[in-house]
Amino acid sequence: MPDDDQKIRLSAAEYARLRRAADRDEIRQLAYRYAWGLDSRDVETVASLYVPHVDSGQGVGNEAMVARFHRTMSDVGVTILFVGNHLIDFDGDDDAHGLVYCRGYIEPRDGPHPGRYIEQAILYRDRYRRHDGAWKFVSRSHELWYGIETAERPLHQRPADWPAHHDGLGTVPYADETWQRFWGVHGGYGR
Repeated sequence: MPDDDQKIRLSAAEYARLRRAADRDEIRQLAYRYAWGLDSRDVETVASLYVPHVDSGQGVGNEAMVARFHRTMSDVGVTILFVGNHLIDFDGDDDAHGLVYCRGYIEPRDGPHPGRYIEQAILYRDRYRRHDGAWKFVSRSHELWYGIETAERPLHQRPADWPAHHDGLGTVPYADETWQRFWGVHGGYGR
């Protein structure tokens, strides 16, 4: 092991491999932060994961993305987005594209039956770009293998009162500040 005065010398190829591994890790973090941001309704953070000039479909820029996520996420209650396989291919030093598998557990707020619960198998088709030294989404397309309503109603149980009980309704995401702030803007979250 070299002492503090010695420098580790890497070949250009070794450095490129390390840089590419770090880039892959940064890009994976985008998918994880996107999932947690939506689940906790931190839509400002989710919008910040995109390049500043992103096209939201109804405007350009991060503020347009914030408005988009406010619209779409107010149509659902609790969401749990579990990120799985993540394939990343580079198109150059600062551009990449990828596929992200996701399992979504979603409480719709529409329809005649309160407490409905949907499971989805989702594929995200992403484009990424390094912007100001950080990887960002350029675009993210949500595609569906399937969605199915489940017979179980996991969000309509007595409180778990963890750790007293292993089953029942927990405090996530209801206790999160971003969740409470989001639903404060949208008239409250009723179960």
